[in-house]
Amino acid sequence: LKSMVEEQQFAKTHHTALARYTLKAFCKTCASEHLLAQSDSAASGDVYADCLGKTFGFPGDPTTQKEKPKTKYWIKYMREYGRNLTVIRRAEFDRLIRVGLPNCLRGEIWELSSGAMHLRFQNRGVYEKHVNDYLDHPGPCAEEIEKDLNRSLPEYAGYQAPEGIDALRRVLNAYSLRDAELGYCQAMNIVASTMLIFMTEEQVFWTLSVMCDRMVPGYYSPSMYGASLDQSIFQSLVEETMPSLARSFKRHDIQLSIACLPWFLTLFVNSMPLVYALRVLDCFFLEGPKILFQIGLAILKINGGALLEAADDGTFMYILKEYYGTLGDSAYPDSKNARARQVTRFHELLYVAYSDFPRITHARIEELRRSHQLRIVHSVEEFSKRTFLRNVIDASGFTKEQLSLLYDRYYSVLFYSRSHQRDGATGLTKSESDEKILLDVIGFARFMYEISSWMRVQIKEAKERTQSHRNVDMADIRNAAVAQANGEKAKGDDITKEVKASLGNPGWFITSLFRYTSRIVPPKSRVSLYDVDSELDMPVSASASADLGSPESADAKSTLSPDGRSVASADIKSATLRDAPQSDIEPTSRS
Repeated sequence: LKSMVEEQQFAKTHHTALARYTLKAFCKTCASEHLLAQSDSAASGDVYADCLGKTFGFPGDPTTQKEKPKTKYWIKYMREYGRNLTVIRRAEFDRLIRVGLPNCLRGEIWELSSGAMHLRFQNRGVYEKHVNDYLDHPGPCAEEIEKDLNRSLPEYAGYQAPEGIDALRRVLNAYSLRDAELGYCQAMNIVASTMLIFMTEEQVFWTLSVMCDRMVPGYYSPSMYGASLDQSIFQSLVEETMPSLARSFKRHDIQLSIACLPWFLTLFVNSMPLVYALRVLDCFFLEGPKILFQIGLAILKINGGALLEAADDGTFMYILKEYYGTLGDSAYPDSKNARARQVTRFHELLYVAYSDFPRITHARIEELRRSHQLRIVHSVEEFSKRTFLRNVIDASGFTKEQLSLLYDRYYSVLFYSRSHQRDGATGLTKSESDEKILLDVIGFARFMYEISSWMRVQIKEAKERTQSHRNVDMADIRNAAVAQANGEKAKGDDITKEVKASLGNPGWFITSLFRYTSRIVPPKSRVSLYDVDSELDMPVSASASADLGSPESADAKSTLSPDGRSVASADIKSATLRDAPQSDIEPTSRS
């Protein structure tokens, strides 16, 4: 904090580029400062943030949404309990958000409730840096983002003009560069385009970061494991709270995820009319993802009678679509009470969500995520595995079962290799810090150890030699003098280093692989690819069938290389790393 204050004072005194990042300059980017600068009589809901809504207007009717009374309530609250970075959150703060935010303050309250405002203040100039990086070198997601730009809220006028499309393009590309592992996923453009109506580009960038990292983790990953996890939790909550409806869905084979997955991915923006989806977003940034479960359960409960009669997915979707179109209608049109007639079906939805499902808390959602996580991750991995194996063009003679085994062994070794290679400075693995999935030499040795007998023999022999010498060293240390023991220990360390050097030299694996696989005959289906004569199959297959991976097979008089030519065993033995000093071995084009 001290260094930040000194930096701000220096920037203000010398008028540097960081002058706009001082606390006073930062607060000027908040709409609350401009509202409080005006008198209460001038609180007309004017827009001060540089957002699309200032140019193209906001969704809904300001009179119907009571923009002026809401703005006056917020001005009064901020005069008493602070604003933007200094606001004090009291019970009235939550109540004012639940009744609906005024359009002029919606973007700031979203940023404040989610915590993105503090993140934006601490990371000064980061968004501009990512935008400049994108303009200089577009990332790998730029082409995919470009395809979805014109499909982001096409009904809003701002996205029918270049200003809105350009702003959305910059935000999505900047975020894809910030989180290269996550990159970009469809449905992210829907949420970002909605926030741009009320927020600046930098505000959307940091709010999107908080949302993807903390509030709904894994929703927009390539596998969407976070959305699948919450779908599983939502299914279990339906079975717990509405068992008869869950049995009806199971009896008619109605897939609940068909309608509910878009609820979670787009935060109801693509399901409800935008005016009411904004109210859900108000509560979402305030209370977190639990409101998505509460709203979803309330929708099913209100329409439970009609959904019990649904016999297929089409009827299920039609009932929900009809309900969304009536959210603005009166929930009690025949009531004699005038105030009761003003209660809409959306008000009823919020009331049912909060009153009938109060046990759905943030702590319980986190607990359910932990309990369902292993099963969902396993199903996602199985799906990825099936997709990968299905897309293999050339199996090289392996069966599906063998490819499945190789897939499992490879990723198992890769996982343990990454877990044992942590970077002390960053806490990340080497492959994570380099943003690559690589297998080092030791990992490759472990992988070959898992799938081949000859590698197990080689590793076993190396261990026996090392262990036997260590045992001799320990006996010598116990029985000999200190000087003699130190000499023996140094000798043992030299042998250990020699063994480790052989294990760590790629040439050892290459020559061993060439030595023991030169007897393997290519599958008959691929003989033509190697231009091998059919007459070669008979003598080689007979000798190779004895033992595919035994080291004793290397003593044969002659063997065949993968290209079908005869290779003398003496040449192979001379190429073996253990038979020659490491410095004397030079890789050849043939080996």
